[in-house]
Amino acid sequence: MSAPKRKDAADHMSASKRKSAAERMSCKARAILTAYCTATFLIAPLGALFLCYKKRRDPPYGRRVFELLGCYHGQLKPTAPTIWFHTVSVGEAIAARPLIREFVTRHPERKVIVTTTTTTGAAEIQKIEGVQHVFAPLDSPLAVNAFIRTFKPSHLFIMETELWPCLLHSAHHHGVTTVVFNARMPEKTCLKYQDHLRLSTDLIAAPLDLVLCQTKDDQGRFARIGVPAQKIKRTGSLKYDLHPNEALFQHARSIYRLWQEQAQAKGQECQVLGAISTHEGEEEMILETYYSLQQIYPNLRLILVPRHQSGVTRAQVFLQDIKGSFALKTEFDRNLTGFTQDVLLGNTMGEIEFYLGLCDLIFMGGSLVDIGGHNPLEPAYFSLPIITGRYYYNFHEQYENLIEHGGAYVASDHHSLYSISEMLLQDKAKLTAIGMCAFDVQQAGRGAIAATLQALEATL
Repeated sequence: MSAPKRKDAADHMSASKRKSAAERMSCKARAILTAYCTATFLIAPLGALFLCYKKRRDPPYGRRVFELLGCYHGQLKPTAPTIWFHTVSVGEAIAARPLIREFVTRHPERKVIVTTTTTTGAAEIQKIEGVQHVFAPLDSPLAVNAFIRTFKPSHLFIMETELWPCLLHSAHHHGVTTVVFNARMPEKTCLKYQDHLRLSTDLIAAPLDLVLCQTKDDQGRFARIGVPAQKIKRTGSLKYDLHPNEALFQHARSIYRLWQEQAQAKGQECQVLGAISTHEGEEEMILETYYSLQQIYPNLRLILVPRHQSGVTRAQVFLQDIKGSFALKTEFDRNLTGFTQDVLLGNTMGEIEFYLGLCDLIFMGGSLVDIGGHNPLEPAYFSLPIITGRYYYNFHEQYENLIEHGGAYVASDHHSLYSISEMLLQDKAKLTAIGMCAFDVQQAGRGAIAATLQALEATL
């Protein structure tokens, strides 16, 4: 068959596939999708304004806010076949970065565009050579269709959980092959989908061409909402395949060792508790726990790194009210020269390894409040013992694995956070052993990048 005939045949098959999927959609699902698209068409500008307001204290969108509405004036238009990777925020962007970098290296003939929803995620993606970053269109037909018309992607690779009806159906309508990679689905989300199974199948499952899951449980949940078994594969979690900034960690570790030497010279012992990626409602609990622990360990320091800039502000207000001893990381040079306060507030982005390197013990935030937890594999990579709250469903498999093998502990509330921290801080040998268990779990899970790349490339 000649090349034009092959292309005509492929276009015909793609059109037939789209028509078949549209015909299978129930009348109720079609009506709800139409209503949803109409509503999001009307409220998308308000959504963009809300995100601008929300980002006013973080790095703002600036003039690029119009990209949320599908206005990409000034952006380079692709001159080669385009692959669209969609991540969301900073955590997903960091996890996806090694995979995207390897994909770009292996496919220099293709244009790779990466979208994020947040400005912090954008900063991480812009560290990858050979990709173009734009902000993701809001889930409105106006914005999504404008993106597709502008960049003409042949494939859409979605990171983890971004299953938006308009995005999925617009991509499907335009013949864009849609794959969810590093896919996960909490049981709570699956049950909500199952409450409206036919709608979930029509609106979410049907437009998907392939789902590459983190765990066996995730495989089962995607099958339960209607994704055919032959479209689901398990490739593992990309977050095990970390490529952290080890030089930054080791630099911080040298500062940590200096603190130890200074304390020993006075006949004392310096210990450091870290609280990473905390959310609203957690900063105050962490600080109360810290000051209770300090009554037993007077030389204990706290490294508090909120997930968002607003958390730094909340912590500052609390510490000022109680006349606590604290400082911002940006007040010092790279060696933290002159830092003598009790609490260091991490108000910089992209330096997670630095903050980890200062600590003996790590509490991972977003878990004492119902956020779902944050990635424990970063401290595990550096052999640091981990404490989490009871809300860790975003990383359920990773935390369960760490807990089972003795690399992490669960604090049901801030009272048990105090008890567990006190127990661990009094036994340095136990801290070291727990950290090594965490490292072993992290290393055992590696290999997801290679498996995911192989599955993505099979769709090209």
